[in-house]
Amino acid sequence: MKALRRRESVISLALGGLLVWPVLAAAASRGGGYAPSGCAQDPQESSSKRPADQEPGAAPDANAPANAKKDQSSSSKKTTAPEPAPPASPQKDDPVSIRINNTAKAEHDVEVGKYYEKRDKFDAAIDRYKEAAELVPTYALPHKLMGEAYERKHFLPEALAAYEKYLKVAPTAGDAEDVRKRVARLRAQIEEEDRRRASATKP
Repeated sequence: MKALRRRESVISLALGGLLVWPVLAAAASRGGGYAPSGCAQDPQESSSKRPADQEPGAAPDANAPANAKKDQSSSSKKTTAPEPAPPASPQKDDPVSIRINNTAKAEHDVEVGKYYEKRDKFDAAIDRYKEAAELVPTYALPHKLMGEAYERKHFLPEALAAYEKYLKVAPTAGDAEDVRKRVARLRAQIEEEDRRRASATKP
């Protein structure tokens, strides 16, 4: 009786092995191996399916692609924002500024010329008057002072030319009539000196 029971148990184990073996062979052919339910999966397999930036055990973020696009757009806006332009520097070469600067220099030259003329330094005074007249061509006073300095040096043609220039720049000046009288007197003097030279050179 005991021998009969042992035979039955051996036969049942053999039949069970024959039934389980095809299942194991099919699972092995799929490459996934046979893992009964409830067993732990391979850690490498689970990590390959999980996103790289997702922590283990955390639920997947459905809005991850949208958030990444927002971050990229915000960073691109920050990098492409234009820098504020530097404040414009004041221009010193415009006509008004040039005229103001030249007028101040010309007036200074006139004052220095008067200083030299009082000390009988007529050449230095005339140079200053010329500089003032070149800086501001519409400045009439340097021409008058230049004519006076030439006249004191007895350079009559140069004095006449300076007085005529003064009348050309300021024909309606308050002392224009007085300067015209000087011009007439100088012309007469120049003509008289020319006659004397001419008579002196005659044989």
